Amino acid sequence: MPKTVLVTGANGQVGGELRRLIEQKHLPDRFLFTDKESLDITDQKAVERFITQNGVTHIVNCAAYTDVDGAEENEEVAFAVNRDGVKNLAEAAKAHDIRLIHISTDYVFDGTGHTPLKEDDTVNPQGVYARSKHAGEEAILQIAPKGALIIRTSWIYSALGHNFVKTMLRLAKERDTINVVDDQIGTPTYAADLAEAILQVLQSDRFPEGVEIYHFSNEGNCSWYDFAQAVFELSGTKCRVNPIPTSAYPTPAKRPAYSVLSKEKIKRDYNLTIPYWREALKRCLQQLERPVKRRRIGVVGSGFIANGLAKMLLRHPELTVSKVLTRSDISRRTDFVDPSLLTHDLTALIQESDLIVECSGDAVYATEVIDTVLKAGLPVVTMNSEFHVTTGSYFVGKGMLTEADGDQPGVLAALHEEALAMGFKPVLYANIKGFLNENPTREEMEYWGARSNLSLEMVTSFTDGTKVQIEQVLVANGLGANLIQEGLVKLKSDDMLEGGTKLVEIAKEKGVALPVSDYVLSPKLPAGVFILAEHEEEQKGALRYYKLGEGPYYVIERTYHLCHMEIIKTIQRVLNGGGVLLDNSPNPRYSVAAVAKRDIAVGETLKKAIGSFTVRGEGVEIARHPDHVPIGLLADAEFVKPLKAGETVTFDHVRLPDSLALEIWRNIAQKACQNA
Repeated sequence: MPKTVLVTGANGQVGGELRRLIEQKHLPDRFLFTDKESLDITDQKAVERFITQNGVTHIVNCAAYTDVDGAEENEEVAFAVNRDGVKNLAEAAKAHDIRLIHISTDYVFDGTGHTPLKEDDTVNPQGVYARSKHAGEEAILQIAPKGALIIRTSWIYSALGHNFVKTMLRLAKERDTINVVDDQIGTPTYAADLAEAILQVLQSDRFPEGVEIYHFSNEGNCSWYDFAQAVFELSGTKCRVNPIPTSAYPTPAKRPAYSVLSKEKIKRDYNLTIPYWREALKRCLQQLERPVKRRRIGVVGSGFIANGLAKMLLRHPELTVSKVLTRSDISRRTDFVDPSLLTHDLTALIQESDLIVECSGDAVYATEVIDTVLKAGLPVVTMNSEFHVTTGSYFVGKGMLTEADGDQPGVLAALHEEALAMGFKPVLYANIKGFLNENPTREEMEYWGARSNLSLEMVTSFTDGTKVQIEQVLVANGLGANLIQEGLVKLKSDDMLEGGTKLVEIAKEKGVALPVSDYVLSPKLPAGVFILAEHEEEQKGALRYYKLGEGPYYVIERTYHLCHMEIIKTIQRVLNGGGVLLDNSPNPRYSVAAVAKRDIAVGETLKKAIGSFTVRGEGVEIARHPDHVPIGLLADAEFVKPLKAGETVTFDHVRLPDSLALEIWRNIAQKACQNA
């Protein structure tokens, strides 16, 4: 059975090398790489929430406070990460029967010995960093989750991050001579080799009954002076190295004089072959000499959002656009930033990309494309809330799939993460809409579309309220909120606090559990979103001082959204191992139904519903309307029964072509009705 592996500390050397290794292999397992921003392991509730939401089966903890000297002045921070964070992971591992691999250090030993250190040798940590790491080990041993490994390592370096190798190379450019201590003996460890060992352990699936401690470093031993000499020799760098005693280079934290680790146990139990340290160093130096490879981003859709994103990617220092999948006539596309990027070949798009951004705005088309992309093992970032509220729930857990920051739902999801991190309890997720005309004329929409440089469909879906209905339904499903009423309240208010409070009061009057998802209608407020939230009474004075008001409700706002410009934030979040920002949840409660704008006769056809002058969208509860047609599905439809203006379109009213999206929706609707 495929694993779901959480790797913490993905921006560190070991986590980064593990991510790079995974990207080179085609494994059936799902890896979730997180950093402090996407998962703070010191936050017990955040750890529990992440693990349960993502169905984690294995944890590799590479997160650590590693500033050895800095720990002497930041003891509280060091223990929070290296002890308390580890304790949170161990408790979660035990509660959910998760296998845990934790990276520790040779610093747990005092360095007074003279023979390679075995796992059961007496520990005696000397400084704050050493004691905090030992405390993390003790937390795992005391909690005793089933199948846990503690892997102690030493002198980590890699082509990533800050380390001794890169420091030596930098200093050699600035100085002719460097002093390096020669009376501290250990073994350098190339993080890529440790990452390979971790992956072999994971793939072996041989975990102990309880907790086992192992040692891992490269083979051989040397002093820091020897290590520096080897860096310059193997890199062809000219720099003189003077050996000095530790006493001539005092540091705030004491280092072990001897910390060579015995690797016999891990080699025996996991059949590992470990490279000699000089050979490993040579490979690292070769990696450092290679040019930085820009990550390839494929784009699906070629409209306003895709064109803007392509412009951003072509100028990005770490990312680039590979191909742009379009259904348009490429020979006529003089409007796209680089028409040579356009293709009709989905297979080529997949083969030439590291990640796909889907922004076609078409739910049926996106369903087919995303199904193929996820089966190919690529992560998908979307700016397509229409897809999510139609079929997106089917794909939850089938690969990395997330809505992007930038559009209102993604911005609200990002704001939601910030609010929770600050201790707020959301009661309302609100959109801000400047104008609403549920039945605009074609002439009006053509005028505003030309003025805004937007397609007729896009500007119409904004104006008639379909877009905001889709967005707030996605927010409700994805963030576990409720709709106050079907079709939303559509409250007019020029004040976020006043309008938000009124929406919460309406919800309470109707007996709707908080939090809720809705919007305020105001031509005066800036375009954006806000969260109305509560906080602990003990913080009331501080929040008053911070100018957030008297409570009980406080406004957390983002009064802008920059769409395609912000997609890059989510691309980097995913490439850096962050989790899902927002999806429609595996068990959605709400959908967006198609409602007739006018009387519709038998025999009429509809090419596309969203942004049409025939129907508009309204949020509904699936279980109360099991036969409604989601507006995202209503494409290439023929009406076989008449409708009056204001009536909801059901499957009895239309004939739809067979599609994967239609098949998926029937399963989603059936499941929602069974769960109601």
